[in-house]
Amino acid sequence: MARSIARALLVFVDGIGMGAPGAQNPFHGAPTRVLGPLGGEADPPRGLGFGAIDATLGYSGLPQSATGQAMLFSGSDTIGMEGGHAPAFPSPRLMAYLAENNMFATARANGLEAEFLNGFDTARAERATRIVRGEEPRTRAFPLSASTICGAAAGGRLRTAADVERGVAATFDLTGEIVRGFGYPAPLRSPESAARAVLAGARELDLSYFELFLTDKAGHSQDMAFARSEIAKVDQFLEALFALAHDDELVVMTSDHGNLEDLGTGGHTLARVPLVAKGHTSEALITHAKDLRDVAPHLLAALGIEAK
Repeated sequence: MARSIARALLVFVDGIGMGAPGAQNPFHGAPTRVLGPLGGEADPPRGLGFGAIDATLGYSGLPQSATGQAMLFSGSDTIGMEGGHAPAFPSPRLMAYLAENNMFATARANGLEAEFLNGFDTARAERATRIVRGEEPRTRAFPLSASTICGAAAGGRLRTAADVERGVAATFDLTGEIVRGFGYPAPLRSPESAARAVLAGARELDLSYFELFLTDKAGHSQDMAFARSEIAKVDQFLEALFALAHDDELVVMTSDHGNLEDLGTGGHTLARVPLVAKGHTSEALITHAKDLRDVAPHLLAALGIEAK
């Protein structure tokens, strides 16, 4: 299969869905440039492909992080594999499956460079990698997210503070303010500066990934001020990222389930999740993607790899 783009970057924003206008939706009326449609009334942003995809696959219950993220990264029905929506961190069975069946491992198996662009604490990155590779037993005290499993598996490398300092990775809080409070040696940045660092890191690779999860925490908190603050930072980051991307670079943003769009509940929602894309093949992705399983195969195909 012919390669149609120079590189692909997937940005994951945890727990954001397409909401209805109203006082419980912090996206409604927020001064956003990319995420406005999540408020229920704003038009899609100009110059970007914008759609909404299913996170439930028709299974009963509310969509959850472990199976939703695993579905996004693998392109498989991981909800069915687990017998329903599975929250938080993957089970040992799902972890074993995901370590071998994810788009980053597939890209590396086909000779491409694929890494995550989140800067981890060095000690945590090293321990997570040992656990994923079976060099250290898994423990309840050190749970691993679906994304961390994918990043460390199959020869993957988790980036650290050194990469953040080098300007080719960013921290999950974008600005560095939160992680510095925990003793992590991160530079202080604006969301726009974080976008430049993530894009610089992506340009060292063929396939890359960056995640933001404070949006989900804000949704669970039901705190409007917290929610609006995170929306502002994430929107500024996304606006800069999409604006800086080249035409031959495919940049995609999506989520795993709804949450933040409805502060009337502290849990997840059944809302469809946004799918935003820019670059060559983005129109095809927006047109044909129906649910979370469709993202990984498209990114691999754009890089010249036919997903199994």
